[in-house]
Amino acid sequence: MPPVSADDVRTDPKVKPSQGSPAAPAPSPVSPPAGAKPSPEEEASQEGSVATQPEPAVRKAAHAAPPLAPREPSARALRYREHRIPRRHRVFVNRNLRLTTIRAIGFDLDHTLAHYDPVPVEELGFDLTKQKLVDMKGYPREILALKYDPQWVIRGLVVDKKRGNVLKMDYFNFVSRAYHGLTALRSDERRRAYRSDRIRLGHENYVSVDTLFHLPEVYLYVSLIDFFEREGTKKTVDHEALYRDVREMIDEAHRDGSLKSVITGNLDRYIRLDPEVRTVMEEFRRAGKKLFLLTNSEWSYTDALLRHILQRGKGAPEHWTDLFNVVIVEAAKPQFFLTGDAPAPVEELKGRKLSAVVGRGGSAAYLQRSLGSGGEHVLYFGDHTYGDILQSKRVANWRTAMIVPELDREITVTAEHAKEFERLSRLSAERHQLEIDKAAIGRELRRLTLILSEADGSDHERRSEIATRIQDIPEQIAGLEHRGSELEHEIAQLRLKIDRAYNPRWGSLFREGNESSRFGHQLKDFACVYTSRVSNFLHYPWNYYFQSPVGYMPHDI
Repeated sequence: MPPVSADDVRTDPKVKPSQGSPAAPAPSPVSPPAGAKPSPEEEASQEGSVATQPEPAVRKAAHAAPPLAPREPSARALRYREHRIPRRHRVFVNRNLRLTTIRAIGFDLDHTLAHYDPVPVEELGFDLTKQKLVDMKGYPREILALKYDPQWVIRGLVVDKKRGNVLKMDYFNFVSRAYHGLTALRSDERRRAYRSDRIRLGHENYVSVDTLFHLPEVYLYVSLIDFFEREGTKKTVDHEALYRDVREMIDEAHRDGSLKSVITGNLDRYIRLDPEVRTVMEEFRRAGKKLFLLTNSEWSYTDALLRHILQRGKGAPEHWTDLFNVVIVEAAKPQFFLTGDAPAPVEELKGRKLSAVVGRGGSAAYLQRSLGSGGEHVLYFGDHTYGDILQSKRVANWRTAMIVPELDREITVTAEHAKEFERLSRLSAERHQLEIDKAAIGRELRRLTLILSEADGSDHERRSEIATRIQDIPEQIAGLEHRGSELEHEIAQLRLKIDRAYNPRWGSLFREGNESSRFGHQLKDFACVYTSRVSNFLHYPWNYYFQSPVGYMPHDI
C-alpha cells in the first residue's frame, strides 16, 4: 500500500490528542516479504505495534474497557520489513532512537521543511553576488560573464582563505584533493602545503562548507581567483581579501532581501514541493508529539514559504502555524543554544492571534520550558552540520535527525555501479592474497637459503633440489609482481570510474578512498539518524525503534 498522501488526511491539526494512549497513525506502508513469517513473539509484538481504527460495531465496546497502551514492536519484527522500503526513502541510524521516548519534535526551515531546487537557487545567489561585487566593491564588469557550475562544489569541503585553495579531507584530516582556484593541485604541491603542519580547522584561515547555501559562494571565490590570475596582472591576488568581499556581498544579498524577494516572488521555480511533508507532521501530532519550528529566517520569509508548502490541498490548516506548538524565527543559531534569553514578540503579528506560540530569538532553555520537554526527549531535524546538529546535541542534549538531500543521488549512483563495486572488491581481495603469497615465497626463499648454507655437503641430490628451487623463486616473484601491477592499474581505473560517477572532481560526499570523508565522519559523529527528507518517516510506525548497525572493529571483520 503506498504512503498516505496529504490529500487523504482529514485530521484537524488543532485538535489535541486525548489523555492516555495517543491515537496511532495508519499502519506502515511496508509489507513483509512474500513467504516471511514472524515468530509467535514477533506476531504478538506486531499486534500491539500498529493500532487500526475499530469498526462501528466495535466502538461501543471500546467505551466499556479502555484499550491497552500499544506495545513497542520488537526490532526483529520490524527489521525484516524495512528492507522493503526503497533505500532512498529509508532513515539511516548512527545511534539507537526510540520514537516512543520523544515528546517534542522540531524542524529547521531551509533545506529541511523547505527543499530548494538547487540549480536555480544557487545560480541566483551566484549572480546576485557577482552584481554586488561590481556595484558596491568596484570589481571589473568582466566578472559578470562568469557562469555557475552546479557540480563544482560539494558540502564537506574546506576553504583555505590564505592560499586560495579548496580542500577535501578524509576522516583523519588528511588532504586528499585540493584545487587552487579552478586548477587541481598536484600531489607534491599538496604535500608541501599540508603535510608539514597539522591543519587546525578552528583557525581563522579555514572555512568549512557546511551548508548548501555555501556552494555558490565557494564557486564564485575560486572563479574569481582563476579570473584574476588568468589576467596575468602584476598585482598579487589577496586571497583573504577576495574571500571577505565575496562573503560580505552574499551576506548583503540575504540581508537586504534581494535574494529572498526573488525566491518568494516565484516560489514554484525555486521550491521543490514534498506533498507528504504535512502528512508526516500530522502523523507526529496524532502520536501525541509537540511540534516546533526553529529557524534563523525572519517571519515574513518563513510565512511565505510555509504557506506555500503546508497550506495546499484538502485538509490543509487554516494557517500553517496550526501544525506547531511553538514557532521561533530569527533564532540566531548556533548562539540560540548558548543563551538564556526569552524570545521577543514578532512585530508583524501584533494584535493577531495564532494557535502556536510565536517569538523572535530566545534560547533553547526557554523553548524547552514552553514545550515541557528537553534533553533526550526532543528530536530536532536540520541540515546544518554545526548550527543545527552539533550544537543542539552538544549543548541541549537533543536527539538529532540530519536532512541530507544529496543522499538521493549518492544512493542512485551506488546502485547503478553495483557491479563495479563487486568487481573492485574481488580485485582488491586478489591483490591482498597476492601480497600474502609474495610474503610466503619470500620466507621460503630465506629458509631454503639458510638450509643450503648450513648443509654439510653429504646429500648432493638434496642440495641440488634446493638450489634449483631457489633459482625458480625469483621468476615466481616476478610473475606475482607483474600480476600485482596489472591489478593496481585495474583497481585504479575502476576507482576513478566510480569516483567520477559521484562527482568529477571530488568523488563521493561521504567517502574518500577507503575512509569516511570529513563530512561523512561528521554525519556519523553528530547525527543520531539521517535521511534525505522529513517525509521518509512516513514509512515507519510512530513507535518505531531505530537501531544502529553492529559496529565492527577491524579485527572483527
